[in-house]
Amino acid sequence: MPDFLRDLIRPAAELPEADVCLVGLPLDFGTVLEGGRAGAVHAPEALRRELRRYHKTYNLEYDISLENLRIADAGNVDLRQPDHPENHRRIRERLAQLCRQYPRVVVLGGSHDGTYSTVRGLADAHGGGPVGGLNFDAHADVKNRDDLGSGTPFGRLLREGFLAGERFTELGLHSNLNVQADLDFLHQQRATVVPLAQIQADGMNYYASRALQRAGNVGFMSFDIDGCASAYAPAVSAPSAEGFTPRQATEAAFLAGRSAAVRLFEVVELNPVYDRDSQTARLGATIIAAYLTGVAAG
Repeated sequence: MPDFLRDLIRPAAELPEADVCLVGLPLDFGTVLEGGRAGAVHAPEALRRELRRYHKTYNLEYDISLENLRIADAGNVDLRQPDHPENHRRIRERLAQLCRQYPRVVVLGGSHDGTYSTVRGLADAHGGGPVGGLNFDAHADVKNRDDLGSGTPFGRLLREGFLAGERFTELGLHSNLNVQADLDFLHQQRATVVPLAQIQADGMNYYASRALQRAGNVGFMSFDIDGCASAYAPAVSAPSAEGFTPRQATEAAFLAGRSAAVRLFEVVELNPVYDRDSQTARLGATIIAAYLTGVAAG
């Protein structure tokens, strides 16, 4: 019986059929466009390292074994092109391929603008129509701008029809990190907004469960790790003093894993350049492990 998750992970070339496929997005240009800290390009390898280093195949809390889970690793998308839109074209194309091949894809990121193209890839793989989803984040990321900055992905997806507003939920938005115009836009799109204060008051399960139901049959969960308080996650592109606790983050990820609708799961905006003793990378890997535990739970 394998004891470590690393014993379950195989190159995608060896596992053309698997329960989950990992893929890395070494991307930070979109964060730099927003005036954020460069360094998220190193996130995929940091997350892989921590996922392989510590996590076991048995979950004590839920009494679940992951030993039969087949986990493929497709490596990183080649995003070394000087043309930012070309990198996004590659993300969309590769994610569409992986979402057609595997029932679930886990993205190791990378600046949040990558979500604009991962979700388009998911939509392409499922007929091109709008999908549903959840964004766990301090920021709404719906800015209406021409560039592909990390603050734009969900606004673009909503305006272009890849994301259905009534099936989209923003969870954990911070009180003083969002402008009213962005919230007005989300309400116009019939999206659901759950401020951080409501999650802290009523619990993660209450809101995440309802958001997953709203997402429909094909959806995604994007977890921006800067939504976690900087005491737990200092190594992010835009740190904030308040935010999710690790308990809340892993609870949300486990619920996503249990939902068959979540075909795409992301951890984004890890910036290993600013980490201390791999604390934030380990939290990101723990969130991914919670998602995998949910998948194993069925």
